[in-house]
Amino acid sequence: MGSGVLYYINNVDLPVFYEEPDNDPNNGNNDDKPNPNTNPGLSDLLDKKQYPVNFLLFVGDFDQTNTDFIALVNYNPEKSEFSVLSIPRDTRVPGVAISFPKVNSLYARPNGQELAVKSIANMLKVNVKYFVYINLSTFRQVIDLLGGVDIDVPVDLKYDDPTQNLHINIPKGRHHMDGKMAEEYLRFRKPNNNEYTSELLKYYDGSDLSRIKVQQNFVKELIKQKANIVGFAKISQIVETIFDNVQTNATMSDVLNLAKGLPTVSLDKVNFFVLPGTAEADSIYYEMNEAKTAEIISEYFYSRGNVSFGEEDPTEQGAG
Repeated sequence: MGSGVLYYINNVDLPVFYEEPDNDPNNGNNDDKPNPNTNPGLSDLLDKKQYPVNFLLFVGDFDQTNTDFIALVNYNPEKSEFSVLSIPRDTRVPGVAISFPKVNSLYARPNGQELAVKSIANMLKVNVKYFVYINLSTFRQVIDLLGGVDIDVPVDLKYDDPTQNLHINIPKGRHHMDGKMAEEYLRFRKPNNNEYTSELLKYYDGSDLSRIKVQQNFVKELIKQKANIVGFAKISQIVETIFDNVQTNATMSDVLNLAKGLPTVSLDKVNFFVLPGTAEADSIYYEMNEAKTAEIISEYFYSRGNVSFGEEDPTEQGAG
């Protein structure tokens, strides 16, 4: 899957958020309830101002062999609320017939879009209406189009990886980050030769969880600094500029409809979570805690009338 190509997948039967018809005769006419057998677009769902929508966000790594960032995002237009569940890259995905079933490896496999979306949806027991995949160059472009973001870096960040042409050298202090620096800041995970200082260990321990914390703090600053300044016209311009470099099953109008809520979003209306679980010292996987995950899903990522994937296990698709 090369960059610069729009993947609009019409033949992938992704689940749909809808509200179950109310069959109580005492509750009035139900003619305006959505038909669970239809596949309404995001525009239809949001125009009614009552149906929450889930989508999966993927950000590719430097060579697009794995995904560097994965999150389940819920938009509830009735509450004007977003919820974000970050999924650690090493999360083991149950029921996937592949070697080393880490969640960050699914998207790059054969039939990877469907494999990744359905596997994650099954793991979380949640509907996913849309997926969005962006590469690192598109991420940099978005930050530049937004005019950059101011970030306080708590410790010197230095790391070099010639194989990725990645050279990070960000001094401690406050920086106005353009797209390139923002990418380096978010990709930092460990120092050269694993030579940790006591100061660095306060913020980075080499785990994906510490990096997710940095990523979420970056998004919070972006919302705080840009949400009430950047209007819908600017957001529309950004969407139209990058859309051909985004892999998604949403249409342009779908994305623009969702973007209508962004200029008015505030931090108190954005809920951030990390997938509950544990990473044992002798394991290469992050193991999800099903009970704690179910609590978060039911509270922030729930919709009545979840659509079943059917009897066939979709995680077998694209296995290899």
